[in-house]
Amino acid sequence: MDTNDVSMTDVTDESNKEFLTSLFDCEEKPDEKMLRYADSIIDVQKLMFDVSPETLQSNIAEIITKFVLLSEEGSKTTASGHSYNFIESSDVVGCREEDATEFLLATFIRCNHELGKTDSHYSKKCLEAAKKAVLSVFIMIQRGYLDDQVRSEQASLVFVKRLLEDTVAFSFIKSLVEYAASPEDCDEDTLSDVFNPVFGILRSGVICQHFELNNDEVVQQILRVLNLLLSIRVDTNGPRPLSNLLVNREDFLPVPSEKIKGREFGLMSYLGPFFEYGLESSARRPNNRVFIGVEEDARKADGSVNIEQKQYFNRMSTIRTLLHQVMFPLAVDQASRNNTLKWIATIISSNSDRTRTQYDPADVVCDHFMSNFLSVMYRFSEKIDISKIIMEYPFLPGSLVDISKETRIKMDESSALAFAAQFADRPVDYHFSTVCFFLTIAAQQLVIPPLMTQISDYSRHIKELKNKVAATKEKLKTASGTERKELEQKLAQQEEHWRLMSRHLLCCKTQGQDPALMTSALDFVNKQMKLVMNALCDNLNLMGDDSQLPAEPTPMFCAYPQNYIEDVLDFYIFAIYNGGKLLVESNTEWIQRLTVMFTHYHYVKSPFLIAKLVRVLTAIQPPLWYNVVSLRMSQEKLLLCMIRFYSDFEDNGDFYEKFNVRGNIQHMLEKMSDDVFYKTKFMEMARECGSEFIRFVNMVINDATWCIDESLSGLKSIHDVEKKMANREEWERTDQEARNQDLGVYDEAKRKVSGWLGTAKNNLGLLLSITDNSPEPFRTPALGERLAAMLNHNLSQLMGNKCAELKVHNPSSYGWQPREFVIQLISIYLGLNVPAFVKYIAYDERTYSPDFFKNVIEKMRNKNILGVSQLERFVHLAEDVQKEYASKAELEEEYDDVPEEFKDPIMDAIMVDPVKLPSGHVMDRAVIERHLLSTPNNPFNRAPLVHSELVPDDELKSRIQAWIVQKRNSKK
Repeated sequence: MDTNDVSMTDVTDESNKEFLTSLFDCEEKPDEKMLRYADSIIDVQKLMFDVSPETLQSNIAEIITKFVLLSEEGSKTTASGHSYNFIESSDVVGCREEDATEFLLATFIRCNHELGKTDSHYSKKCLEAAKKAVLSVFIMIQRGYLDDQVRSEQASLVFVKRLLEDTVAFSFIKSLVEYAASPEDCDEDTLSDVFNPVFGILRSGVICQHFELNNDEVVQQILRVLNLLLSIRVDTNGPRPLSNLLVNREDFLPVPSEKIKGREFGLMSYLGPFFEYGLESSARRPNNRVFIGVEEDARKADGSVNIEQKQYFNRMSTIRTLLHQVMFPLAVDQASRNNTLKWIATIISSNSDRTRTQYDPADVVCDHFMSNFLSVMYRFSEKIDISKIIMEYPFLPGSLVDISKETRIKMDESSALAFAAQFADRPVDYHFSTVCFFLTIAAQQLVIPPLMTQISDYSRHIKELKNKVAATKEKLKTASGTERKELEQKLAQQEEHWRLMSRHLLCCKTQGQDPALMTSALDFVNKQMKLVMNALCDNLNLMGDDSQLPAEPTPMFCAYPQNYIEDVLDFYIFAIYNGGKLLVESNTEWIQRLTVMFTHYHYVKSPFLIAKLVRVLTAIQPPLWYNVVSLRMSQEKLLLCMIRFYSDFEDNGDFYEKFNVRGNIQHMLEKMSDDVFYKTKFMEMARECGSEFIRFVNMVINDATWCIDESLSGLKSIHDVEKKMANREEWERTDQEARNQDLGVYDEAKRKVSGWLGTAKNNLGLLLSITDNSPEPFRTPALGERLAAMLNHNLSQLMGNKCAELKVHNPSSYGWQPREFVIQLISIYLGLNVPAFVKYIAYDERTYSPDFFKNVIEKMRNKNILGVSQLERFVHLAEDVQKEYASKAELEEEYDDVPEEFKDPIMDAIMVDPVKLPSGHVMDRAVIERHLLSTPNNPFNRAPLVHSELVPDDELKSRIQAWIVQKRNSKK
């Protein structure tokens, strides 16, 4: 070796010893530390640098270990940094573990700093060895190899505290992960032994935090640290060792997960407590610590939010962003992805009870957990390209999405099984975008509909509670003595219950009305609806024509679960009332897709799903409504589908729901009446008197008849009870049981009138609109006779001898305005003042008589119910009807001996247009068509029957007409 080289080596060795000595510098330190320093100097001076890197590292590590072990307990006496409620200060302050950690971190930073210097005069070999030695000693401490003197549990707590305080250099953390994960440097358990305790402390830490105590800062620090650890890669594009480590923990996917209820799994699994942080409230345990003093805000139904809610929105937005950041490396890393997706799928499957109408809250995770979870899922789906999704994924064997028990859009169970069988041999592909998207659909089903149901149910509940409070206060005004004390106690309980339920409702609304969550949901459901429509027609051009869509739905569309559409509709219903501004500012393609879906509602099996679609379309207001009526693809079918579904829903099996559906369609028709295109089209349909339009009008008459009857019978019941109560002496002598029974009838009658009177007026309004613009349908016997009978009967009830039975106290509280009701009826009469309808009025044997109309005219004149012009027109109508009535009497006298074969077998009247039924029976066309409007079957054998099966009996018709001519000639 050259002499110069030897001298250079000596200089370098001396420099290295000088550097290593400086690492243990304890100047101006207590005596015990000076002793440590002296021992370290001696050991450093003995170091040989002309050895392998591994040997040098080992020798330096031995010196560092000795230095650490010579430290004294209690070297620090005061706490530093933040205080955390899950880390005892006594465990981390002034202990040997804290001293060791601080020394090792500082030593690593100095070594790293020197390595980064381009002009560093210390040898790279020594610096690298020192760095690795520090990591080696740190790992030995964390693994408990030095537990006799340096305890691993305390060391982990110290390390986590430093991580939370952000006082650990990222270079140290990254090097520690790389070193622990390196098979050349450490064994396979090293990474787990070092970082699993860290993960455990972080999890315990988040469990200790409570949203109502404003522990956001601590939770944010915990999530930041967790994200930092999970995101570390070994190489630039290499794996994330800690992500893989976390998902392979035993508590990441507790086994056997299929036997664990949703709430239990959520709390047992590692990630569960992180999602549990939020505004907690459930029906099982309502939150009584928030929204104090603002309970009245729960009654608002306009989607507005108060200041406290906005504060929660802001707080949760930050937490949810961090939750997504924690989940991101787990989901994108190849090694951890599958277990992460399985955890997501298990959260969904174990909480499937949330989709039920009734479920035990103790069995499932709470709303705030699921809202946090859904927020993360929405963020995962933000950049997913729908065109790249494998649409058949839910049907593949081993799919993480279980749709086996779901009702399908238009496929029975056996057909669904047969459809899925074609994919039996197809391998499951964990295509992240596909799996994530379908899992998000499943997660959404557990959050949006249950939240909407809760908000609706509790809104109704607190309204009832408020009414009870008001009723109790009213009773207190006249109570005294013991009764007053009991009422005061009852009132206090009622008010406390109302406050508690109001706070719970505000918690539910806060989860559902979060603008960040709603914005994400709006983006996702738009994609979801596009996916469903793509199953019908790939890349549907909404600006194109209707020919793109198939005559019948595709098998893929039919086999998809019904909730793929229903959940979208549930969200839009909620968003229209609670996030109108978001909808106005968003893309309007969702409205166009829903309109297209409605104009092809035969694609869908469930009428209730279409009813919900109708509800969404009805709720859409200008300027968004323009997207419904202006869509070229649907313009020709929209109106026809509305009147067709109006009738089709009759046979759905839910008597009361049909009135909601028809009310919604009536509202849409009203909005469309301002559009020249649709107004003209409606009049054309009325003039054509097609079977669909006739059936529609018949249903309007049916509903008007039933609703008016219910309303008037309710008014009579109210009148009867109020009459009893007015006779105070007699009422007080009545026994309590009888009074309670009458009061029960009274309350029920008030509900009946309040519920049905508005619907009755809406139906009359629709009839009036049709008669004003398109009276042609009522010239047909099938509709004309029914409407005339209904008008006559109700006019008799309102203006006849028993009209006094409809008088009630405070009629306006029910919306009861008898004068307006009469005017509506008379307006319909006048709108149909044509010969055919005049005849139908006169031929109504149940109600009409000339004296009846005379009395009505007299009462209207005396009470000034009609204007002069209207009254005069009705007088002329009455005169025309009376003439028809007289003519009818003459005909009946003429036809007193009609042969039986000329009579309709049901009405027992001479047939005008006889037709043969498939059964061989003969009926008058008007009679059988009227029957088919309500009951589409053969009245003689109940076999299905349609208009096209009615065959004119021309031979019989000729004989009837000949007989009529003969009778008239013989009379002359």
